[in-house]
Amino acid sequence: MAKKGIMYRILPFNGIWTNRDVSEVVNGMMSGKINATGTMTVYTGTNILVDERISTESVILFSARSNSEFGLPFIESKSKGEAKVGFVGDSGTKFDYVVLG
Repeated sequence: MAKKGIMYRILPFNGIWTNRDVSEVVNGMMSGKINATGTMTVYTGTNILVDERISTESVILFSARSNSEFGLPFIESKSKGEAKVGFVGDSGTKFDYVVLG
């Protein structure tokens, strides 16, 4: 059962699942397959990150895609489904991110 944007298996929302379904999902999570990652290109100033997993309680962590990046993006504010991301550095740099919570 696939949902748009989900790269790893999830349990069905209707509650009809088998022990094998649960085992596969839990084992995937234990292997780091939590489907909480993405990539964004940031530009100097404020950028908008749109991701349905973001909430006001989320923690968003960034990782540079190469060692030539200067500075890290920072979160200015969060709301349901999006975050305002500030950045001071070279425009057009690419970062991976993870959304937790």
